[in-house]
Amino acid sequence: MPARQPAIRKPTSQPSLQLSHPKRNGEVKAAESACGRGHASVILRGMPNLAHPLFSAPAETIDADMVQGFLSLELEESFTIDYKRNIEAATDTIAAMANTHGGVVLIGVDAHPKDKHLPGDLIGVKPMDKDRLVSKMATTLDPPWWTPDVTPVTVDGKLLLVVRVDPDGAPRPLLHQGAVRVRLDGRNEIADRRLVQVLFQQAAEAPVLNYASDPRFAPDNGGIENRDAYRGAPPDLVIRAAASRPLRPDAVRPRLHGATVAALIKALGGSNTHGWQGVSQRMASLAQRVDPQEIPLGWAIDPERGHAGFVRLEAGHTLRHDLRFRDPALRMECTASITGAGTSLEVFFDLLFWSKGQLVAGDLWVQACYEAVHSLVHDALPSLTEGLLGTAALPSPPIELHIAPGKQHAPLSALNLDSLGQRTGGGDVRRGSDFLREDLVAIGDLSGTVMDALRNIALDWRYLHPTLPPLAV
Repeated sequence: MPARQPAIRKPTSQPSLQLSHPKRNGEVKAAESACGRGHASVILRGMPNLAHPLFSAPAETIDADMVQGFLSLELEESFTIDYKRNIEAATDTIAAMANTHGGVVLIGVDAHPKDKHLPGDLIGVKPMDKDRLVSKMATTLDPPWWTPDVTPVTVDGKLLLVVRVDPDGAPRPLLHQGAVRVRLDGRNEIADRRLVQVLFQQAAEAPVLNYASDPRFAPDNGGIENRDAYRGAPPDLVIRAAASRPLRPDAVRPRLHGATVAALIKALGGSNTHGWQGVSQRMASLAQRVDPQEIPLGWAIDPERGHAGFVRLEAGHTLRHDLRFRDPALRMECTASITGAGTSLEVFFDLLFWSKGQLVAGDLWVQACYEAVHSLVHDALPSLTEGLLGTAALPSPPIELHIAPGKQHAPLSALNLDSLGQRTGGGDVRRGSDFLREDLVAIGDLSGTVMDALRNIALDWRYLHPTLPPLAV
């Protein structure tokens, strides 16, 4: 994406910090259309209301019994069902289903010896095949940020992948290796010109789904809502600053030792004048805006998981035992992971908002974007780089900014977008992202590059003349 020159607005005073009340916004529903290819008629609409729970059950409830029950029905491949022996040919079908009815693809199932359209023996896949499938979709599908639900399930000792394609959340037309494919009865076909035109017409009416950055870093890519801590009540808004830094491939395999993690906690805690231990003054100010009555907890290691190559730290307002908040709340998370067999460090800094039916005020979410980037660039990255490479005096790697709901495929309905002006077109705003300008990051102008990225995101959301609240830097 070509860089846009920013028009930096200097803050004149501390912006007011409050949540705004919701307004009823009109929704534009994608039109249902139909067209033909030869003698086959393709209805472009949502997934049919199929009775089996495998099509609609929450991802976390899909288990061996549900999949085994589905396979025992011996359903033929159809508009909405397909069986694959491995992941190699799956992306073609996934794209075709996304452009028509949606459906379920079961990977790791061989064809029946007497009828190739029926399920046969369970072959299974390798544990790494889920990540391989996600990577394959990112390189063969366009736009590359979209991915369906992929759930691994072990049935009779064989690992299967359950891929569920929801067409309502897919960008249309979804291209596969440059071609538009549609799903017919048990097979995939390349769409003709008339059908492609219908799909483009639907895209103009569909929800806004622009995503400019690495889809692996998307906070609503099924990760947060599936974590045990937030499964009962995923956040309404997640603001993420993300970066990936190469590590020396010839060095001893890096580890996130206790001293490195302790230094990270100290760096994130910073100093403050509130008397709140373990939370920086900047983070404490954000938390006080969301709930001024509760003192946020300081940084601590998330007990859910962690090892020498992964650590997640968390701070902010406390969770109740029933996983819900009585009042609006803010949680802060910093996640560090060593990937690629020790060749790369990935760091996320997340701000998670529970708005309790209110809208997050424009000056609050804009300021939160800046604070997430500031904490990543000035606190987390230098501390981790020094701990892993022995020096913090390295240029910042490319930084990404993401704004998304905590639940996959949900609309981004917790933001007050009034300050951005008038939109062109309809549809829900679902997520946004952009890379920060490296030239501005290099000279320390984080406010300028964050505002530039937010203007780009607002343009992606169809606000052609966005006006952003000033930052308090």
